[in-house]
Amino acid sequence: MSLDSITEQIAHFVGTFELTTEQARLRDQYEEFTALRRQAELEELADPTKIKVSANLNVEAGAHKLLPYKFAAPQADVSLPPAAPEQLQLFDASPGFFFGLNFSLPEGFVGSSVQFNMVLKPEFIFELVGSAVTYTFQKLYLTDNDTIGEGDFRDVDALMEHGDGLFAVAMSLHATLPPSIHIEDYLSGTAVEELIERMQSPANTEFEGAEIHQFHGEDAVGIIVNGEHVDELPDFEELLPANLKNDEEDGVEDDTPSPWPAEWDQSEDPEFADGHSVVAGGNLAINEVAVTVSWIDAPNILVGGKATNLTVFNQVAVVSDVDEGEPGVQSQTHVVQSSEIAVEASEAPWLKDKVEDTGQGSYVAVDWISGDMLVTNFIKQVIDATDIDQIATKVTATSTAYTLGENILTNVTNILQLGSFYDMIIVGGDMTSVDAVSQTIVLSDNDVVHGAKPTEAEDNLVMNQVSLTTTGEDTHEKLSETLAEVIPLQEVDTEALEDALLNDPMFAGTELVRVLKIEGDLLQVNHVEQVTVLQDDDDVYVDAPHGKEVAALGAGNAILNSAHVKKMGVDSVIRAKEEEYSDLLLHQASIFEDAMEEKTEIISEAVALMMEELDAPGKSEHAPGHNKLTKSEMAGIDDGLQSMLS
Repeated sequence: MSLDSITEQIAHFVGTFELTTEQARLRDQYEEFTALRRQAELEELADPTKIKVSANLNVEAGAHKLLPYKFAAPQADVSLPPAAPEQLQLFDASPGFFFGLNFSLPEGFVGSSVQFNMVLKPEFIFELVGSAVTYTFQKLYLTDNDTIGEGDFRDVDALMEHGDGLFAVAMSLHATLPPSIHIEDYLSGTAVEELIERMQSPANTEFEGAEIHQFHGEDAVGIIVNGEHVDELPDFEELLPANLKNDEEDGVEDDTPSPWPAEWDQSEDPEFADGHSVVAGGNLAINEVAVTVSWIDAPNILVGGKATNLTVFNQVAVVSDVDEGEPGVQSQTHVVQSSEIAVEASEAPWLKDKVEDTGQGSYVAVDWISGDMLVTNFIKQVIDATDIDQIATKVTATSTAYTLGENILTNVTNILQLGSFYDMIIVGGDMTSVDAVSQTIVLSDNDVVHGAKPTEAEDNLVMNQVSLTTTGEDTHEKLSETLAEVIPLQEVDTEALEDALLNDPMFAGTELVRVLKIEGDLLQVNHVEQVTVLQDDDDVYVDAPHGKEVAALGAGNAILNSAHVKKMGVDSVIRAKEEEYSDLLLHQASIFEDAMEEKTEIISEAVALMMEELDAPGKSEHAPGHNKLTKSEMAGIDDGLQSMLS
């Protein structure tokens, strides 16, 4: 009777397992047998053989004779060799590295010897820098919807749909869409042209009640907080809600050992403190990016094409904080959006030690890159958290503590790129520099609290923070005809390139000229996209006996999007063959819904409109579980919410 394929595989597996087990068992028996036999052989041997070496090392006095040694007699004065009557110079006699070689000449030549001064060009070997490309995607999803007891709670699905609508409103408040993350779009020029067009005519969605600030060009330089120029940046840690700050212990610690077991000591644990508390908020969400780039730079840069420098910052915050309950239940939300753009001059340190023109020879060391050079960092951080807690309870114990929130979510990215500096960088194509940061925060903290007293920490903190610090100022000058002829030279024309640079006045007196020649484009991009969405809509119903107070924390949340880009270089003079373009845009927008009826109606109408126009998940036919599109079809849909949170 033949077995089916599955039964046969199982049979083979069982047989193989038994053979392997038996093999291991036999190996153990063999090793034990070998050890016993070896032990029996060693027991029959006598004591190990001992070898003794004796030597008389005592030398009697006078028996040891030293080897005879005499100093050589002083020689008579030796005359110097006769000077050569004539020198034949076969190579360039300019001061440099040379080896002197003497050769005898046949009869018929004037003189008896000739000295050849061979000037050898030194070979400088440096580590060639290449492209540096990074892609970083960090996403955190949290669903912490707790339900304790039964009560007249709000519908969770309806609350989440409202949060989706808030996110749609936030995305519509951006002045420009996030630029492409595909390098091909930048090399082709498509992404750069689209970004320039959007920066020249940024979108201004007219939402009544929305606060929008825009700064162009030099107006965006400096420290700007919530649309105003200030002297100092706000500190996130100092503004944190009281419940999220680290408690510092004051006073002298008592080192006296306790007579009771350690597990009995519950004095330092707040969970066992006297009283009653319900914590439904206290969430902390942080997206943090720090990028330091010092890859390539030079005091002189030649560009055969266009020189473009774009900086665009988008900061958007949408907050809905409407609480219901006894007097004092309404929490406060602080919205802070800060930007810092600074440029610091930094002269190339090696220029201070420049050798004066004393007739010394100069040398040129060229690093060649045949294609494009890329220094790009694409970073995307997403936090999508839902902490909708619902509790209905009756307090009967001596002390009670319900902790339903206090979630901590963190995305952190640190990038450090260190390369080389040159005296000149020659770019055959275009030189493009783009720094784009997009920050979005959505907080929904609409709580319903009955039977509990709010704590003093009923504050929320929402902060978007961005900074761009550049070390090294760039100035633009006209490209001369002599330097323009250098740009198209190829690697086969190395000697022509060296001669042209050595004859240029800017390198007069320089002993060594280091040059980076890029035959293609130079692309430098720092693209950061940060999105944080937190829904903390809580329902708290507490039935406490008369005389007992219950402290409730429905807020106390803190959200931070922080992006710091530091570009370290030197003061540069850029000479481009074609046009030079530079632009800077800072956009700060926020919309806040609090307990005031006017603002509540405004944002509610905006949410309804956005969910209708953008086809947000509020519609049943597009709710989760009702989408019949395939993954490939969904990837082609131009949906801002899907692209940001996917």
